[in-house]
Amino acid sequence: MKQIIFSTLSALFLLSSCCNNAVETNHGASLADVSGIRFSKTTVNKKDNKRVLVVSSSPRPGGNTDLLCDEFAKGATEAGGDVEKVFLADIDLQFLSEDGANKPHDVSRDSDTGRLVDKFLAADVVVLASPTYYMNVNDRMKTFIDATYLAWGDERMGNKEYYYITACAQSSDETAEWCLNGFRGFVMCMPNPTERGYVKAISLGRPGAVKGTSYMQQAYELGKGINE
Repeated sequence: MKQIIFSTLSALFLLSSCCNNAVETNHGASLADVSGIRFSKTTVNKKDNKRVLVVSSSPRPGGNTDLLCDEFAKGATEAGGDVEKVFLADIDLQFLSEDGANKPHDVSRDSDTGRLVDKFLAADVVVLASPTYYMNVNDRMKTFIDATYLAWGDERMGNKEYYYITACAQSSDETAEWCLNGFRGFVMCMPNPTERGYVKAISLGRPGAVKGTSYMQQAYELGKGINE
């Protein structure tokens, strides 16, 4: 019974923390207007050699989402960033367990998941990239998002700049926007986050279809601008 109560209180605390960032409004379906996440076209963290973590949850190397990640990483590297791209399909990403949810700081970090959480904490800039699946982020991205709870309360979770990347087979911009909502639902729970920009690449059902499109340049320019 005590464990159930503790779990409930933990969930309520997390929900309360996220809601504290939100702003009540009746604007549309997008969280862009209601999340309370600050948006800035220019950096709010004037720092040389920023640590940039690109989290690619594409199911295949060289997939459309992954190619966009590479272009962002290329631009960010040219801008002087210390860039690392993590391809989630290549690591042993573990689901958040009951023990992790109840006592996150007691969970060993000696695992792929724990080391990835440490990379997240060390980053100044985080790129969240997922194809749009069923109007949302995919399973690997959600597992990564949940895993960051292992660091809940660590002050290094705050003050990061975020970029979002998604590739969507459908031609509807609104479909891809729902995936961005999935990212924002996570970011709004972080302390003092800043959204810097995103790529919503639509009508890309064929593997590699993003090559030669303006979306590639858009991703590159976003990476190039991490210090601007």
